[in-house]
Amino acid sequence: MSIFISMNRKIIVVSLLMIIAIVLGFFYGCTCKKQTSSETIDEQFFQEAIQYGKSKAGIPTYEFMEPWSIYLGYEVGKGRAVYLSPFLQIAQLAKNAEEKKLKPDINIIKKAVTSKLNTLNFLITTYGNEPDTSRRIKAYLLFNNIRIEPVYAHFPPYGEFNRDYYQQINGEVRFLSKDIPRNATVKLCIEILPQKEKRKHHDHHDHESEIVVGEVVPEHILTEFVFDLSKYK
Repeated sequence: MSIFISMNRKIIVVSLLMIIAIVLGFFYGCTCKKQTSSETIDEQFFQEAIQYGKSKAGIPTYEFMEPWSIYLGYEVGKGRAVYLSPFLQIAQLAKNAEEKKLKPDINIIKKAVTSKLNTLNFLITTYGNEPDTSRRIKAYLLFNNIRIEPVYAHFPPYGEFNRDYYQQINGEVRFLSKDIPRNATVKLCIEILPQKEKRKHHDHHDHESEIVVGEVVPEHILTEFVFDLSKYK
């Protein structure tokens, strides 16, 4: 009987130790996360970005983002890419608040920006000739000749048909920045893949003429936006 009681005590002690270890591990993990977040957020940096954004209230978004943008022209497959740096994200949120006559909420801004601190974020505006162009876009990053796939990429199912008969496509992509220095030079590559199948014309439509707007562009398009990250706040 004493042996049985002794064994039960050992089991209880071991179980208690395991529970204590799990609880301590949980709190340690939470503490580490809090420390990491506080270490990556610089108050002076935030205040500078907020003041910059407030000072630009009323300026069109296109003009506001110009210092972080690369524009390659108004052509199929080209367009504009914006490096959405942490500074620009904070400034944009502050600008939006100022335009609405609201006081920027520091906690909300920090939460929104912190969620993207481990990625390089880009906004993209490009153009296509076909309604399904946006479905055939692939984006990736080149750094030291290494191809990096996005951890997040969003392009709408269809572009916006504009007055020049282009399909305007607005998207966003994000890449893990773990192994990319803040002063690195990277290439944001936008690839428009060719259609898998060509439209088949029926015999009774062969006599109809096909209208082509603008110059004929290649079926497979690759555009590179080169960003020297050291130049951007």
